[in-house]
Formats: sequence, structure tokens, C-alpha cells
Amino acid sequence: MFLVSIIIALLFTICSIFININWINDIACYWGYFLAIYLVTFIAIIPGFVYVFNFISLLFNKKDKKQCTKKDEDVTILIPVYNAEKSIKETLKSIENQKYCGNIYINIIDDGSTDGTLKLLRSMNLDSNTTIIEMPHSGKAYALNKGLEKVSTEYTITIDGDTILHPLAVKNIMNKLRNSNKKTVATAGCLFIKNTKKSFITKLQEWDYTLGIFGVKFVQGNYNSTLVAQGAFSAYKTRVLKEVGGWENCVGEDIVLTWQLLSKGYETNFAKNAIAYTEVPKNLKSLGKQRKRWARGMIEAFKKVKVFKSKKMNIKSRLLMLLNIFFPFIDLALLIFVPLGLILLILGNPLLIGWISLLVIPFGLLLCLLIEIRRKNMMKEIDCKLEKRSILAFIIYILLYAFMLAPYCLVGYILELINYKKEW
Repeated sequence: MFLVSIIIALLFTICSIFININWINDIACYWGYFLAIYLVTFIAIIPGFVYVFNFISLLFNKKDKKQCTKKDEDVTILIPVYNAEKSIKETLKSIENQKYCGNIYINIIDDGSTDGTLKLLRSMNLDSNTTIIEMPHSGKAYALNKGLEKVSTEYTITIDGDTILHPLAVKNIMNKLRNSNKKTVATAGCLFIKNTKKSFITKLQEWDYTLGIFGVKFVQGNYNSTLVAQGAFSAYKTRVLKEVGGWENCVGEDIVLTWQLLSKGYETNFAKNAIAYTEVPKNLKSLGKQRKRWARGMIEAFKKVKVFKSKKMNIKSRLLMLLNIFFPFIDLALLIFVPLGLILLILGNPLLIGWISLLVIPFGLLLCLLIEIRRKNMMKEIDCKLEKRSILAFIIYILLYAFMLAPYCLVGYILELINYKKEW
């Protein structure tokens, strides 16, 4: 299916180039061919390739094979916490409620919290399977590695101090990892938002998590090449975690770790039915800071993992990674295209944003519909429902969300390229 999706996407791209030649010539009359080619390439042609590739991959995705029932293996959950006094109790309660027959060991690593996190943990009636590890504030990667030192189980799960697990989350993510081929060493869980009603910005992100992030991971997971086994909820084979030295001390420690695993010839997938809920930023400033950090993490991964030099990485993982190279150029094109196009449209010139440009909306809606069908089918399997989402937020998500985040992502790319001081 991967090869078929690539071929169809390439054929679409070739057609798109011929269709857009006149548009390029029109723009070049105003600003020259360099800007014209740049805008059309990164606003229409490259996103069009990605869109068709994802659409075909989703449309003809392989159905999961019926998993054989295996005895639930013991697993250790690592929870790095920093000032998690308000959330850690609910997180631990969700672990307690897991429908999982194997032993679940918990390593809570307090990364020098300055609030009442430690006091709260010490006051709780924690069982003998839970260990509290204290350390001076050093960052998430150090905390995870400290917890990993104490892991003796064959499998390790990581979650954040504000993650809430669905009762079947551990069972489903472990089933996915253990029933995959031997090369698969990490499985990303499915994250949704738990604080969606806090603000309009959280409502926007709900659509991003249920359509954008879910859709991307669904596609990548089908090709055993999930590019981010996120720290907020993922499962790993402990042996391999220790083999690569755990997490590197960087902004995108989970991205870098995943790429390192893929570069060694291992595979990663996605457990779409292993659901966890996480808190997301409540305002645009905090969201921008998060996306800036994610953008830095992607550039870090390219710097630390030599995608072109790795001899063991499979072709699917390599190609999916290389698509990320275009993201900075797309974000920059968005910042030029949208404001300039709107100004011209107001002045009566539909050069950049006109009727043809608006065709992207129905195509985008079609892809969203397909992702939504896949998500709903999955959630029916585990009898899980999401609350109603804001229609207004969906409209803004489709029309402006990428443009809103583009400046923050660009800053993140630049800061990492110039090796600016990192902040957690």
C-alpha cells in the first residue's frame, strides 16, 4: 500500500505542476519567478502530494489482524513530574483503574518540584509497586533516565504527570506492541484532550488532536514508522531503551529517541485504541511556546539522527522523515501567502486567494471526513465517546489554524538552527 500511495501522490503532483504553470506565470508578473515558484510549490504542490498520500493511505488502510490473546506481562510506568500537585492524584487513579491482569509497577520521578507534589505523594497510601524517586531539577530527559535505571520489567510505558488513561489503555497499547513483528520496539498511544472546555484555544486543539495528529499517526502507524512515540503515552521494549541509552537531554527528547530507534532498523507503530487524555495549553501564547518547542525538536532530530547516512533504516521511515524537511518552507510560504492574498483580495485582485484557491477547502473536508470515520470506528470498539466539539472551532481550524501556528514554528526552527539556548 505504501508504494501505491507514493505512486498515486507522485502522479497527482506531476498533474498539479502542469495545472499550476499559468498561476506561477501570473504571480511572476508581479514578484518574479523565484517567489512565484516558491509560493506555488509550498502552498499547493507539496501539500497536495502529502494530502493525496495520506488520503490514499487512509482509504485503503490494512485492517488490523485479529490479535491473539496473550498473558498480560508485567510493565513499569515512568511518570516524570514537575509541579504536578494538581494533576498527579488523578493520573495515579487512572492507573489504578486499568483493566490489566499483569503487574503494573510505577516509578514517579520528581524533578525538583517546588510546589506540594512531593508532600502530596508522601501523604498518599501508595502500594509497594509504586516508587518515588527524588532528584534536583534537571529536565524531563534526566528524570526519565533516572526512572529507567530502576526498571526491571520487559516493557516500559511513559506518561506525563497530567495524563489520564482510559481503563483499557495499558491493555491495548501492550497488545499492540506485543502482537507486532519482532522489529517493533515502540508503540505510540492515542492522545486526546481532557481540558477542551477551558478556552477557545483548547477547543481548536481538540480538532487538531482528533483529526490532524490522529490522522498522521494513523497513516504512519500503518507503515510501522510512527515518527513520534510521544512521552505523554507510549510503550517500549525496555531492553532497546537501555540499548540506545534512553532519552537525550534535549527539547524534543521523545522525537529524537523515536528517530534513533528507526535509524537502527527498528520499527514503531500506533495503538489507535489505546486512549489517554492530556492537558493542552489554554491560550495562544502557551500554545505557541509548545509548538515552538515541537519545531525545535524536529530540527534536533535531523541534527542528531543522520537520516541519509543510516544504512539500517527502512525506506518507509526514511521517506516519511524526509517529508518533514518541507515543513519550515511551508510555514514560511503560509506567512507570505495568507496576509498578501487577503490584502490583494480586498483590493479586488484574486491572484493568490481566489476561487481556485478555495478548492483546498472541500478537499480538506473530505480528508477530515475520512479521518473522522476511522476514529469513530475505533472508538466504537472500546465503547468510548468524545464530547461534542465546537463547529466554530472546526471552521477556524480548517481555515486559519496552520497560519496561526506558522510564526511560532518558524521561530522554533530558527532557534534550533542557530543553537540558541534551550528552555523547558
